[in-house]
Amino acid sequence: MDYDGIRREIERLEKLVVDLWLVASPFDCRRLFSEKTLSDAPLLEDWRQAVRPVPCLVGFSTGHPLLPGCERPIVTSDIWLFSEELRLARSTSRWYRLGNPFRDMSKDN
Repeated sequence: MDYDGIRREIERLEKLVVDLWLVASPFDCRRLFSEKTLSDAPLLEDWRQAVRPVPCLVGFSTGHPLLPGCERPIVTSDIWLFSEELRLARSTSRWYRLGNPFRDMSKDN
């Protein structure tokens, strides 16, 4: 068994649970997002919701801690929280700042 892998997954899920509890708290959740939280979050451009066996986002990431590069195409892990209004999404792994959504240029006729 990969005990280190199991521990890493537990730590990742524990961080998600903390964020879920904070968002579920009875106050304006916008106060949760400190400048540090937002500045550390990768930017996802041309994003759109996609479907794997679970909801996720696809787009072009800049500033991702594990997938370096600018405008690198990625598929996120499972999406747990999503707010187009706040331009934020929380995957199993991390917060994402949402840039501009995908625009289907073929429908611009």
